[in-house]
Amino acid sequence: MKLGQEITFKNDFKIETLITNTKLQVKKGDKAIATRTGLKILNGEGIGKITNYQEGEHIRGYDHRNIAKMVLNRINCVFDIEGFMMYEDIKKAEMIDEIEDVLTDIL
Repeated sequence: MKLGQEITFKNDFKIETLITNTKLQVKKGDKAIATRTGLKILNGEGIGKITNYQEGEHIRGYDHRNIAKMVLNRINCVFDIEGFMMYEDIKKAEMIDEIEDVLTDIL
């Protein structure tokens, strides 16, 4: 597994929140992102929660492409960069490629 990689859970399981001890259902097909602290759940009942890696799961490297997509998505949400990209005739894939190149150089 790589840092920044999006994964899809293959089984249903429950997680428990630390503060309120609420049990939440994570379903087969729910998605998460591999972070340095665990898997951050992206949808479903557990959205926003981070679950620990399972025994035997290891982080090896970075998913530069997916991280680039996440960076572009965040920039677009905050600054509405898609309007600029349309005006300048820049394709989304080109922008992701450029961000990915910088990440590859840095990480």
